[in-house]
Amino acid sequence: MPRLIYLALFSNGPHPAHWSIFIPTLSTGQQGEIIHVTGTTVMGFFLEFKRNYDFAIEDRKYQIIPLADVEERFVTDAVGDGTLSCHTTARDRLESAATVVKPPGPSREPFGKDSRNCQHWMIEYVQRLADEGFLAVCAVDVLVDAPRRF
Repeated sequence: MPRLIYLALFSNGPHPAHWSIFIPTLSTGQQGEIIHVTGTTVMGFFLEFKRNYDFAIEDRKYQIIPLADVEERFVTDAVGDGTLSCHTTARDRLESAATVVKPPGPSREPFGKDSRNCQHWMIEYVQRLADEGFLAVCAVDVLVDAPRRF
């Protein structure tokens, strides 16, 4: 059975918005997993999986945009008491695919318009998911049209 996954964007003021993948838990609408790279253009980024992430308690401005359907067998819902936890070890196929896309390192010009950030990583990650057949190629088009800032 296919599951809809989303592009979650978080406002970062005048700076580029933070992009992540949101995979809702089957039993909830606003709680699930975030797959993203976190960091800065000064220090570089690292891959992180946030499990039991809950938009109901998010205080930042955000948008959730439908991205694509994936087969349920490629996704593992978090178990436990529902407490937010952050991990760097993959536990399902979508997370494993994320581990082979290198996060951006420190930029020589961290405040320059060409410095690589989470948006660049997300485009590469979604392209890899499409290339490996986890989701439709049209998901890349969603990223092309997504707001860079808001």
